[in-house]
Parts: sequence; C-alpha cells; structure tokens
Amino acid sequence: MERAAGAVAVCLALAVAPVRAIDPCEVDLGSATEERLSDRAPTWDLPAVGKWRVLRREAAGRIREGCGLGVIEAPLSAVRDVVDAAADFAQFMPRVLESDVEPVSPGVYLNRQILDMPFPVEDRRYTVRVETGAVETGAGTGWQARWTYVEGSGNVRESRGSWTLIPLDSERTVVVYRVLTDPGGRLPAWIVDYTAPRALRRVLAAVRERVLSRE
Repeated sequence: MERAAGAVAVCLALAVAPVRAIDPCEVDLGSATEERLSDRAPTWDLPAVGKWRVLRREAAGRIREGCGLGVIEAPLSAVRDVVDAAADFAQFMPRVLESDVEPVSPGVYLNRQILDMPFPVEDRRYTVRVETGAVETGAGTGWQARWTYVEGSGNVRESRGSWTLIPLDSERTVVVYRVLTDPGGRLPAWIVDYTAPRALRRVLAAVRERVLSRE
C-alpha cells in the first residue's frame, strides 16, 4: 500500500513539474534526434519581437561561436526567402560588398562573398558551401541553412554557421543565427570576440528590415 502511494506521489510530481523553457541557442536542431524533440512541443525561451539575444560560447579554435536569437513578425516562408537569397546579400547585409551563388545540386550551393573591413584591415574574401532543407523542431517543420568554409578559397581562417527558422505561429518566426568566423590576419581574437555581438545584432536587424519591407 505504501509502495503504491509512493508511486502515485511520484507520478503526480512529474505531472505538475514545470516545463523548462528552452533557449533555441542551446539546441542544435540540425543534429538533434527526432525522438528528443517530438515527445512534447517545446516551450521556447524567446526575447520580445524585434529584440535580439546574443550568446557566445567556446569552440575549437581561438574564436568563440556566436548565436543570435529573435522573433520576426512574418511567416517562415517570408523569412526563408530572405536568408536563402545569398545572391542579394550585398543589397542589405552589413559589410557584404559582393555575394555570388553557384548552384551545386538541389538545396546546395556555393556562396562567394567579399566583406568590407575597417581600415587598415584588408577586405575578406571567401567561399562557403551551403546546404539547405527542412528540419524537425518539435514545434512543426522548420528550415535550416548550414554553411562551411571551402578550404583555400579566401583569406579567412574559418567561416561556418547556420540559419534555423522555427515556426512560432502562422505570422511569427523564431530566427536562430549561429556563426563562427575567424578573419585571420593580424586581428587579435579578443577584438573579434568583442565586436561579434554587435555584428550579430546588425545582421539580424538587417534581415528583419528586409523581410518587413517585402511584406
């Protein structure tokens, strides 16, 4: 009898335990298993619409990985049309002077960019391989673009990252922007890390402005 009562108490405790809100920057949806995400719809820990949260975490190498998070008041398809249009990045992305696209296969392309760097740093040139497609989010089917640096294609040490779009509802999209860029050269790592949060916010703000201008 006591054992049964104890089991009931445990079940009740589990039933009423609060659900921890998940910060999307803490979950790599591109590699998370479907079972991990599909047992229940997650509760996301999100900033207000139009505000950006930026986190930095240690990664292999001298530069930390950045993650920018926000909500854009537009359908997922509208946001995807902007972040997947790499050929247009020079029109609205901060510091992008040129951005060319070479298709490889469906959902895969090479993106060559030239970035305008502040004097006296030389402009950065590089090519990344981008792979795009649907991703399971636990809150419906999302979309993701992941890129990796094409070795020897430019004058940076590393450039990798991802855009992950999560449908919050039919008119709001969670945007997760992960990036690790090591421009190399004589730039100290601490300067890159110091300026990165502002750069992440500028990119997210530019994407939001572009999306809303096309609505």
